[in-house]
Amino acid sequence: MGISLILILFSYALLKGSEYSFFSSQDKKSKTTVKHLSDPDAIAGTILLFETILQIALISLISELYIIIFSPSDYLLLWAIAILFSTSVMLRYTGNVFSRYLSENDRYIRFAQMSGRSFSFLLFLARPFNRILSAFIEVFGETREERDAQSMEEYTEVIDITDSEEVEEKKLLKKIVGLNTTSVSQIMKPRVEIVSLDMEMTSREVIEKAIESGFSRLPVYDGSPDNVIGFLYIKDLVGYLRGKATDFNWHKHIREAYFVPGSKKINDLLEEFRQKKMHLALVADEYGGTDGIVTLDDILEEIVGEISDETDTNE
Repeated sequence: MGISLILILFSYALLKGSEYSFFSSQDKKSKTTVKHLSDPDAIAGTILLFETILQIALISLISELYIIIFSPSDYLLLWAIAILFSTSVMLRYTGNVFSRYLSENDRYIRFAQMSGRSFSFLLFLARPFNRILSAFIEVFGETREERDAQSMEEYTEVIDITDSEEVEEKKLLKKIVGLNTTSVSQIMKPRVEIVSLDMEMTSREVIEKAIESGFSRLPVYDGSPDNVIGFLYIKDLVGYLRGKATDFNWHKHIREAYFVPGSKKINDLLEEFRQKKMHLALVADEYGGTDGIVTLDDILEEIVGEISDETDTNE
């Protein structure tokens, strides 16, 4: 019975750790993590289901322990309260201690990456429950998309009744308001249009590809374009170009890739770009592959229209 108690508390700690890691860290370096974050309702439903199962199991176990140790026959209500209180304290303490442990030294990032596959299995087991929960919400509740659409409609009405006579100004305001209903997948550049570098390329081939593309940042893949491992910033190679070097180790300049789910709203992505001082991200599909790429320019063009620079040609 003692082993069962330890296993239940350990499982509960892992579950709370997964919840903390996925929702608090939102690590974008792991495709598995990004895939989970693309459906936060499924994560929440899965955690709720297994937390409930573990809580029921713990209450049953503690009830048995109370009966064996104290043999209560009178004051059953007080005993029930004592059991529930004991269970609540144990679960809360276990969850808080493990979450506090993960919060130190960014352990939650490593935990999210390690627990990704295990949590995928839990998501699979909880799929029937999540479908029932989603159906219930659709019938009796209001989805986030519906709330966002309603908010956008209200904001648009406010903009329409303002005294401003500037048509372009109103259009711009409406586009800004629409950022929270537009998903990354709607503005991204699809994978087939991405210019990327193979890890097997020589430094000369990398330079030629960079010059040919005209881009300042290029994704780097290993083996398959789906397996993007990072980005190469062409500015990091300027020193070699000035020295007219043609054979150098360009791999050491590869920077970590940043992944986002295609369902993410672009107002959220814009805030992440601002906080992390980034300009581009890879869009992960539901299978963990690469679906496309989205840049800060894509977001700005969604607001103000197409932006041309000196490298663009008029057609």
